[in-house]
Amino acid sequence: MSWKNVNLKINEFIDNRLFNGAIIKITKDNEEIYFNNFGYANIEEKKILKKDNIFALYSMSKPITVVACLLLMQRNLLTLEDPLNKYFPNFNSNIKIKHLLNMTSGLTYFWNNSDSGKQTKAAFDEVVEQNITLKEFCEKISLAPIISEPGKEWHYGVSLDILGGVIEKITNEKFSKFLQENIFDPLEMNDTAFYIKDLNRKTPVYEFTKTIDGNKLAINEDFHFLMPFSNEEPNACLGGSGLFSTANDYAKFLNFLIDGKIGEIQFLDFDLLEQMRTDHLINNKETFKWSFNKDYSYGYGVRVRLKNELFPLTEIGEFGWDGALGSAGLVDIKNKITMTFLSSSYPGNNKIVQTELFDAVYKDLRGLKIIK
Repeated sequence: MSWKNVNLKINEFIDNRLFNGAIIKITKDNEEIYFNNFGYANIEEKKILKKDNIFALYSMSKPITVVACLLLMQRNLLTLEDPLNKYFPNFNSNIKIKHLLNMTSGLTYFWNNSDSGKQTKAAFDEVVEQNITLKEFCEKISLAPIISEPGKEWHYGVSLDILGGVIEKITNEKFSKFLQENIFDPLEMNDTAFYIKDLNRKTPVYEFTKTIDGNKLAINEDFHFLMPFSNEEPNACLGGSGLFSTANDYAKFLNFLIDGKIGEIQFLDFDLLEQMRTDHLINNKETFKWSFNKDYSYGYGVRVRLKNELFPLTEIGEFGWDGALGSAGLVDIKNKITMTFLSSSYPGNNKIVQTELFDAVYKDLRGLKIIK
């Protein structure tokens, strides 16, 4: 079976030095139909990128945190209308769990020089430099001013990191332990954790640096944006950015998102799963600035395709999310297709992945008659 468009496109990315290497896995009906590795984990040492290499997921962690929340909702341990200050009293009293899930909480990252951005950056710095706990991180963020009224505007930010702190409060156990027992163990995601389980399979980060000849990719052995890169679990396990995983593991998670089943068991109620991939920006879609295509809106932790009119053409209902190092996940419910793409370059060239690579994937899916 020839995946000529995908192979050409990823090789083109690497030839143009957009990535040092990449892995892609595509499944249909929970069966692997394509799996390939390209380029190097370490270019200088000519160390080939292997299929079981471990990558930093960054924001591809977010959908996993959403599923953890949905599992607690299924057990009647929290609701969408629960106020955040029930768990962390200093947060704005109007922020509810639903606002964390759809990123309309008014919490952000640190894109600008505002007081909110400065306080948020300081909290992340303390995660890396002082190894503060998730509870301490949430308490520090609770003191930062929100940048819009809850429910009014979509702002990319720390909402799902804070949701991890809520889950710790409800379960009275570390967030990582809850994920391990309720998601990773049941799905047999044996290489997924908030630390690098095997340093021999660590994928180093290549960072773009400016040179006389233009941008150059150079290895950064000390890369620690938002979180530590370590073989030891940090005290603050950040649900918005902190997980490491492999292509095989993440593909298991994406396949779970199709129907919520593990084997024949309905592990997560289908109705709850439907909420995750439903448009939750009905009245404020214009504030969703993260998509490269206006056919998309935002659900809970994921982009959601509402129309299929603009490049690249995928499928209505397709959803997923991406990560800071260029990685991306895609779930096509109609055709029961998933795609996991993992890379390790910063910044991640996410636009080119979610346009040109998605286009190549669907050209091959249709060209090979896998879908119509």
